[in-house]
Amino acid sequence: MSYNFTFDLSKLSQTLFREIAEFSEKGKITERIGDMAINLVKKFNIDKITGLPVRDSITVIEDLINANITNSIHKESFVKTNKRVLFLPHCCRKYMDSRCKADFDPESASYLCRHCSDDCQVHKATKLAKKENYDVYVLPGSSCVKKIFQKNSYNGVIGVACTEEIALATKFLEQFNIAVQNIPLIKNGCSGTKFNFETLKKIIIDER
Repeated sequence: MSYNFTFDLSKLSQTLFREIAEFSEKGKITERIGDMAINLVKKFNIDKITGLPVRDSITVIEDLINANITNSIHKESFVKTNKRVLFLPHCCRKYMDSRCKADFDPESASYLCRHCSDDCQVHKATKLAKKENYDVYVLPGSSCVKKIFQKNSYNGVIGVACTEEIALATKFLEQFNIAVQNIPLIKNGCSGTKFNFETLKKIIIDER
């Protein structure tokens, strides 16, 4: 969904994200998503740590659970893919100005990381993915995905984005039976956004 508020879950325990992933696995959904989200908000004091109202905290956790459920549905198919691509949001670059040395490619409407900052998430994700033979695109929005698929053929996609962009891209990709693994942003906004790098690493390494 599109949020009318900002949030930052990056200071929360990694145990939270592991529990969400475990809950979302096939065959383990034994309670309603809403109830699970409420329990997690209470257990990890998410509203207190983030400063979000309880209702907004529950909404964010529900969306994370739904994204992980999509991953579980596609996981078996994704493991069997042999041509994969990683889509990253340009808003998670360390810098959003001229300090970022990424080149913009108008043909794909994406940025090409030039690895100018070792602590930039785009740099780290690009380095990891390319080592495992992924193509990588740093995108300003999910609408660019269609353009890329008009010129390239992939059967496996990892997408890092806000949950609204994930939903739009997943709906498009599922039409063509493309296996998807999603990584929702854990800090949203128009710049300085964050995703869980350990989650990305786990998907890329464990599902080689």
